[in-house]
Amino acid sequence: MAFFDELGKAISGKSREAATKVRDLTEILQLKSKMSSEKEKVNKAYINLGKAYYDMHEASAEEEYPEDFETIRAGLLKISELEEEIIALEGTRICAECGAKVEKGAAFCGQCGAQMPLKQEETEDVFGGDDVVFEEEESPAERADAVLMTEENSALKSSGAEE
Repeated sequence: MAFFDELGKAISGKSREAATKVRDLTEILQLKSKMSSEKEKVNKAYINLGKAYYDMHEASAEEEYPEDFETIRAGLLKISELEEEIIALEGTRICAECGAKVEKGAAFCGQCGAQMPLKQEETEDVFGGDDVVFEEEESPAERADAVLMTEENSALKSSGAEE
């Protein structure tokens, strides 16, 4: 019987040790999660600060960081072009007011209610002619600004900083 008593004590000791390790691992994971959350907050603040700095100094093409400014401009232009390709494939367009995706033939944005100007091909479908005056499409630079505004609004909403 002594063998079984010793075996029981050993198993009991190992199970307590395992439970302690599991508890420690759980606590470590919780701390890492909290740390990750704080790092994300700091990164968002860095991004907001960097965007504000970029916006303030874009016109003067800051001499200290010319490569970074050019990388941002080129990146925004490429993002705009890729967004246009996606929109064309999806059969949607972007609301100029709120940045939401809107069905191609919709007269108003379903998100904010803004009136959506009709493009030439949509007007021809509706009115059956091409003697109508149309508004110009947004330039890639304007679309890039809209992308930034949308991302900034999303960041503000997720951080709870929106008024």
